[in-house]
Amino acid sequence: MDDNLYYDLLDEVNCADSCEAVIALCELVDKLVADIEFLELEVISTRHLLSQYMDDEEGELLRMDILSNLTASHSGEPAYELFKFIMYGGGDPMEFREHHIKVQEACKGNWPCFH
Repeated sequence: MDDNLYYDLLDEVNCADSCEAVIALCELVDKLVADIEFLELEVISTRHLLSQYMDDEEGELLRMDILSNLTASHSGEPAYELFKFIMYGGGDPMEFREHHIKVQEACKGNWPCFH
């Protein structure tokens, strides 16, 4: 994504020197992303637990689809790109290794998986 887009977005909100409003919104989005990640892990864990009470074939199908229809990616959306740029230097917290490890553990039924 073009770096000029970030500055164009900042210009549109008439930032003062510190852009306190933009930073506050980014901090809110960061908390919402953490909530989404937690709920995603809860869904995976619940699906895994539910699969244990189904017959073998249905349970196996559910475990195979355990990651289906979870959070949609917001990459490419200008506001989310600005959030990533300001808070994580362009990195996507939904794609960080730490979260993926927790997802893998939840898929195995190891929940809660906060270490």
